Amino acid sequence: MNMFEKTTKAVKEVGGNVFDSAKNFGNSIYAASKEQSKLAGIKVQKSVVEKRLMESYAEIGKRYVAYISGTNADEAFDVSEIMEAMRPDLEKLAEIEEEIAEKTLNARKEEEQRQWRKAQEEFEAEKNKLDKALSMEIISREEYDEKVAVIQKKLDNHEQIRKIEMQLQMGIISKDEYEAKISQLLK
Repeated sequence: MNMFEKTTKAVKEVGGNVFDSAKNFGNSIYAASKEQSKLAGIKVQKSVVEKRLMESYAEIGKRYVAYISGTNADEAFDVSEIMEAMRPDLEKLAEIEEEIAEKTLNARKEEEQRQWRKAQEEFEAEKNKLDKALSMEIISREEYDEKVAVIQKKLDNHEQIRKIEMQLQMGIISKDEYEAKISQLLK
């Protein structure tokens, strides 16, 4: 196989990998947006229940002010019927908050899994390029081994790298500190 055929084959394989990655990325975005849409719907339900509860709290407050000011001093301060009417909404609110917490946790786990798959795909793509370069004798075995070790360390330390990137995004560390931490991890 001559150099042109090898290059053509390599380009076709890389193109196929890029297409597969784009397809997987599109599917994960669709799933994430679907979950975000469900979460938004649940949050709307929560705000509706909270609004009804606020009306009940306001009624309790009015009764308390009237009781304290003495206008209804001959009556006992009783809001049991309001509390009884609020009970289903309070129970529903607790269920909704639990569902929101569960969906938020699931979304975070799915995002972490998506990021891990992305890191693995990047590793595989980079390793495939290095494999091809080695087979085409573009790089030596020593260069290959060094580069594979670096990308393997990057994959192995994916979680720590992600946390360091988040620290940079949040402004907790400077760009220099970020670069120092990353280089320390990849040594």
